Amino acid sequence: MGLGPRAPVSSSPCVILTRPDGQSGALAAALQTAGIDSLAFPLLHIAAQADADALAALDAALADLSVYALAVFVSPNAVTHALARLVSLKSGAGAQSPDSADTNGVSAAGRSASGSGVASPDASAYWPASLPVAVVGPGSAQALAEAGIAPPPHRVIVPPGGPDARFDSEALLEQLDVPALAGKRVLLVRGDGGRELLADTLRAAGAQVDIVSAYTRRAPAPDAAAWAALEARLASNAPCAWLLTSSEAVRHLATLLAARYGTQEGIHTPGTPHILAQILAAPCFTSHARIADAARAAGFDRITQCAAGDENLLAALKTWADPIQVKHDDR
Repeated sequence: MGLGPRAPVSSSPCVILTRPDGQSGALAAALQTAGIDSLAFPLLHIAAQADADALAALDAALADLSVYALAVFVSPNAVTHALARLVSLKSGAGAQSPDSADTNGVSAAGRSASGSGVASPDASAYWPASLPVAVVGPGSAQALAEAGIAPPPHRVIVPPGGPDARFDSEALLEQLDVPALAGKRVLLVRGDGGRELLADTLRAAGAQVDIVSAYTRRAPAPDAAAWAALEARLASNAPCAWLLTSSEAVRHLATLLAARYGTQEGIHTPGTPHILAQILAAPCFTSHARIADAARAAGFDRITQCAAGDENLLAALKTWADPIQVKHDDR
């Protein structure tokens, strides 16, 4: 069965946003204000942790935060999902999942400005003022602030911003007094899996690190409508760029492209080599060397790595789109 007639596709420059559902709204709005179209093509799905053992470990840690000398959240998702769990447990509301409002995280009206896709509960009444919090970047710091955890009275440790800013485990470790954590307990909140650098470094310094998982990540399968929207945009010959903000998501994209546009018994589906070539020839924008490396491995060769943070990504995308918009206006 066909997909029916397609709506006309804009000829404006377009950015393909690959963040999880509900986590690109602010950036999409900023792009629209700048006259740049966007197309959502999520490459990760985020959900609250549902595994019984993982939840038991998370609940045990949240039940007595006073035993920790430091809490570390590795992402805005870690902040919002863990604090939602904390509020539910402490308030006696039950362990309601923060993404119970809809399948994408929360209702559109309640999405977090930090970009996590989940509305941040007010956790300030349940977080000890004496327990400092460390986060990898400003998105996580914003998620904490939305939950009422911000200076004063809370101490929040985050790598500094600026044109040369790096928001990763290495940058956070530079802000921590790691030797002072010897013999003390540290809580590390993340999703399922992830880099071990933070935990390994802290343990090597003598800290006891409790790792808990507050959410899960999975690789979604784009439906027919998502592929049709992407391919219609490519067929319009309007300039497109990819925004790639996760190396895991880039690896999933490579798998998707191979499955859809690869060969079976040496034979391409008619037209697919051209579509794949268009995709890989498009410029892509990233905010970290690891993501750029993943994009290169996936076959992209026009890669721009800019400073971390949405404001820097937006500035880079505007720089890309400006000459295209001028040329379009001069027609």
